[in-house]
Amino acid sequence: MLYLLKTNEIILKRRNRRYFERVLERNIKAKLKKNFISLKKWGGVYLLETKKESEEDIGKIFGVSHFSPVFPFSSLEELIENLKKIDEERFYLEVSRGDKDYPLNSLEIKKTIIENLEKVGKKYDKENFEKEIYVYYKRKNFFVSFKNIKSWGGLPVGSNGKALSLISSGFDSPVASFLAMKRGLKVFFLHFHSYPQTSLESLEKVKKLVSVLNDYNLGSELYLMNILEIQKFYFLNVPHEYLVIFYRRSMFRLAERLKNELNLDVLITGENLGQVASQTTKNLEVISQSINSLILRPLIAFNKEEIINFARKIGTESISKMKGDDCCTLFVPRNVKTRANLKEVLEIEEKIKEKIISLEEETFKNKEKLIYN
Repeated sequence: MLYLLKTNEIILKRRNRRYFERVLERNIKAKLKKNFISLKKWGGVYLLETKKESEEDIGKIFGVSHFSPVFPFSSLEELIENLKKIDEERFYLEVSRGDKDYPLNSLEIKKTIIENLEKVGKKYDKENFEKEIYVYYKRKNFFVSFKNIKSWGGLPVGSNGKALSLISSGFDSPVASFLAMKRGLKVFFLHFHSYPQTSLESLEKVKKLVSVLNDYNLGSELYLMNILEIQKFYFLNVPHEYLVIFYRRSMFRLAERLKNELNLDVLITGENLGQVASQTTKNLEVISQSINSLILRPLIAFNKEEIINFARKIGTESISKMKGDDCCTLFVPRNVKTRANLKEVLEIEEKIKEKIISLEEETFKNKEKLIYN
């Protein structure tokens, strides 16, 4: 099979363009694996050859904005003769040239094709067409396609560094992870759980979510940390309206330690402003100040409906809505502090510092690792 792949954002990178192209080319080969035959770079367009139909795989490669399965013809006459054989009568046609060495320009090529097809009873119709035809001229050949497939675009995974995503079994963090990948981050995953206080179903959900995201991430690592003992300790030693703040601060410290151990660049969370009581600007500030790392929140301005709609598009919605609790719903008080006071939090933390350090150390030491190829 032959495919034309088009990029858009990469073309604008100027001096760094070749770097992004190399990452994209590497990712194409990694995604297609044994199905890959060859890849030719023609400016902002690639000609990809595969052993079998590969639309689903190509559609999951960030950096590709559009792609089409194509059939090559060595002359305009040969192309026209083959187009005459299509069954549909009304057609839509687009023509573009990647090279300017052909004697006719794009409009003239289009006019020639239309005139010849209308001679055999077919009709060019922009509005009520039955068949789409796309023609691209390059390297002395005409490439014809009958569909132009819009893909995700963005930047190739790995071209913008590496991130650790704090992933739960809900809707938000998988979508946040996806958006981070779309901006060129290679994502590693960290999930906090409270088994056996929370169910194994939740853990299985997370594993399935990472499996779906791995199709875009091209190889993933999932780390699991059990924070049940930390949560129990806080429940007995911290004012309950502050519990969520202390849970999150411990999670962030553990995440930062793993990020540094793996030599990653940034943390990713699925937090969005005002969705729950703990995600006010003041609380996010107090939680963030537990660490020094940069925290990216791709969903900060999304509402729940927007997030669920996005989850549906990328294939995580059906998994996220499956039965299964997680640690974020464990030991949560009825009333949550919406404007945490950092000074007060630090004073409480100082009194229990030694025990927290010990519990976090034990939690980190007992982490589990899963690899997705």
